[in-house]
Amino acid sequence: MIRILAAAAVVSSMTLPQRPLAAETFKSFKLKALDGTERTLADFANRTTLIVFFHPSCQYCVAALPKIQAITDEYKERGLSVVWINVLPEENRLLKEWQAHHELTAPILLATSSVQRNYRLTMTPTHYLIDTRSTVLWKHSGYKEGDESEMRNEVAKALK
Repeated sequence: MIRILAAAAVVSSMTLPQRPLAAETFKSFKLKALDGTERTLADFANRTTLIVFFHPSCQYCVAALPKIQAITDEYKERGLSVVWINVLPEENRLLKEWQAHHELTAPILLATSSVQRNYRLTMTPTHYLIDTRSTVLWKHSGYKEGDESEMRNEVAKALK
């Protein structure tokens, strides 16, 4: 009898409709760019966008930067936008020199005190790949050598 009930439970669980996981929507922002203009998420709405939360003194962010710049260069003509968002307001003053030193072409947005809390960031860098409707397609926290392969694959898949 127990075997029959167990078998029935397995069969019924296979036939029950599975609810898809709700898609996560990236929370909108309104932040100042290095040039003083205000930028919002809507400014990137017509393209697939890679958002990188970082801070200039983060060694992992610095290690990831050339890899992300290469991905930016490779996919920008196919519709990829990239934006870097500093998470430490006290390091905003370092950003112009940091951007020039690393030859970063993507815009950098300045941190506010609420950025880390608003996006529940636990480490840097944290990457979000979003589509034109701000749906999160991929999220990755941290960086180690080789992570750029997964990032490149996710970008390529999103732009197909």
